[in-house]
Amino acid sequence: MSLSSLPPNPKIRLDSEIYALISEADKSLYQLEGAINVLPQSHFLISTLTTLESLKSLRIDGCKLSLMDIFGQTTHEDQEDLKNILNYVHALTLAQKSLRNVSSSSHIIKSIHKELADDLSGEDLVSGNYRTTQTLVGQYSSDKSGAKYIPPSPEEIEVLMKDFETYIASDLSYPFVVNAALIHAQFEMIHPFETNNGLVGRILLQLHFLWKKRLSIPVLQLSHVLNNRRAEYFDRLEDLEKNNSWESWIKFFLKIIIESALHTSRIIKNISDLEFSDYQNILNKGFASTPSLRVFELIFQKPIISLPFITKELGLNKQTANVLLAKFLEENILEETTGKQRYRIFVYKKLMDILVG
Repeated sequence: MSLSSLPPNPKIRLDSEIYALISEADKSLYQLEGAINVLPQSHFLISTLTTLESLKSLRIDGCKLSLMDIFGQTTHEDQEDLKNILNYVHALTLAQKSLRNVSSSSHIIKSIHKELADDLSGEDLVSGNYRTTQTLVGQYSSDKSGAKYIPPSPEEIEVLMKDFETYIASDLSYPFVVNAALIHAQFEMIHPFETNNGLVGRILLQLHFLWKKRLSIPVLQLSHVLNNRRAEYFDRLEDLEKNNSWESWIKFFLKIIIESALHTSRIIKNISDLEFSDYQNILNKGFASTPSLRVFELIFQKPIISLPFITKELGLNKQTANVLLAKFLEENILEETTGKQRYRIFVYKKLMDILVG
């Protein structure tokens, strides 16, 4: 079956279930934006949530790093995965600056792809360019019979992406959250690049929410939910590709948006509550000195720390840093993880549990 352009033909019938999901998705996104607006622009949670989404998006594509690896000390074997995460953040930042002109979305899309491959071995020749070879998705053998999905040929990509770009710029056919589902599926089915199509597609979703002014910062934890429903996600896409079942896909994807928005709001609330609770604990215990408050601020940005790290970051001497660490341990704010007397590592476990969960 040849891939058709958007909007789908015949026109999608929005039944009562879809309308109910649209309403719930809108409500959950407005609630998330309300939670975001309470935070100062420089709040640590903004960069933390962006990093968390980048990690989980990359894990869909096989990245092995954990949140502990990112906040802790990575080994040299992990450096390419860590570079992937930095590239994701840079790509998202670059794309945000280009949102004023979505009529040239192909430039934005290619720039995202190029940034994702920056300084990575073997990626320089194909980064930022549409593929020139036929690719197979879910390939289990060397021939097409072993593929779950055969994307359009390279010769079709330019026309399909031009139509895709036009649809993004007009975006008038369906409600905002329905269009998010259509745009995501269409990009995945076109599969325009040799590599990193999933990563680019998930970044495009973040940008869609920004462009439509439903979210002011790209922190929606989509990949957490997609990871949890990974098998169903690919099954639904496969069903859409084979049977043109747009209504079923939209219902599934609206549920993904709702769950992602609620999950992100929950993270913000839980961390805000934790910050307030432990800050009050410090005040009530009478050790709210300037150095201790600086350590408190630091562990929200870097919840895995060591004595040398504190002395270097805050310019404290070892004796002062040791005294402060002892107080934070006594109040169960930090936990020591090595059991050693030297080279000890301290973790703000309550924060890490919220982020990992």
